Amino acid sequence: MRKQSVIDMVNEHHRPPSLLLGFGNVGKELVLLDDFWNMTEVLGILSSSGGVKTNRKERVEAIREAAKTSAKLSDLPFFQKGLSLSDFIDELSGGVAFITIPPSYYSGEPNISLVLNFLKNGISIITADKTPFALAYSKVIEASRSSKAFIGYRATVAAGTPFTDLAKGLRGRSITSIKSVLNATTNFLLSKVEEGKSWEESLELARKEKLLEPDPRIDVEGIDSAAKLTIISNTLGKGISLWDVRRTPLFSINEEMVRRALKEGKRYKYIASYSFDGGNPTVSPQLIQRGNPLYDVRGNYNGILFELEGSEHIYLEGPAGPAWRTARVMITDLIEMLYSPR
Repeated sequence: MRKQSVIDMVNEHHRPPSLLLGFGNVGKELVLLDDFWNMTEVLGILSSSGGVKTNRKERVEAIREAAKTSAKLSDLPFFQKGLSLSDFIDELSGGVAFITIPPSYYSGEPNISLVLNFLKNGISIITADKTPFALAYSKVIEASRSSKAFIGYRATVAAGTPFTDLAKGLRGRSITSIKSVLNATTNFLLSKVEEGKSWEESLELARKEKLLEPDPRIDVEGIDSAAKLTIISNTLGKGISLWDVRRTPLFSINEEMVRRALKEGKRYKYIASYSFDGGNPTVSPQLIQRGNPLYDVRGNYNGILFELEGSEHIYLEGPAGPAWRTARVMITDLIEMLYSPR
């Protein structure tokens, strides 16, 4: 007899209603996962200008086919312009919203208000969007406590590797500092410069590989890294905001400095760090000595080093995105929401 898996056991339970916000790379990967449809009752998918209702089998099939292409949600023949959250809010009560919309770091909106509105209405959230947790962490957590709605945000930091789980497991410990590599794009850029390419050539290669954010400043000026550092720090109870992190752009160092460091047995890495002994959280290019575990973090991998009491340290390294990993991690959050005792 086949042993019953966690997902089998979840599927035997009530399937909560769900709504997907966003049909970009992560949203498309999510709709391609059988677990997304089998473990929830999907009501619809929304984009910025409207959405679709998924109340017919043929519509679900068309959505999943569109997700394999570059098609927009609005390209579907049954797309309804102006369809919005208010059209689903009553049906969604007690359910879950999957959020895969782009970040909105400068204003925080509409991202923060969307999350708070869901939580106020008792709707759980599972999100890949860092915005609410980088700018309004305590407000979001308090709204979750008040409504007893679940929050899943594993996908916001190093989606392929459970950095936030490790941070939760270290609550109550005397952590002295965090040092981390949290942005795969800058890893890629630095490796190309080490090979002899210029910053401009490296940026162009990153664009071709679809590694670069539409607004490159998010990567190369440290906003992405700062957001992730903020989320990790807040998970540990430190109470900071994205804009508390002092950022030095990657391009404050030149190509020759990167290549000279490599010849000397060192490497520049774009480091997100926070010393809890009175230091400020920072993101900056830093020289890393051979032997430091962060020295070897390359490609699409992230690494994080926690220094603890008694000069102990805990290190975790693993893959971050791409979109398909992020989508799978959102299913991990869904399993926790449905199966774990709360």
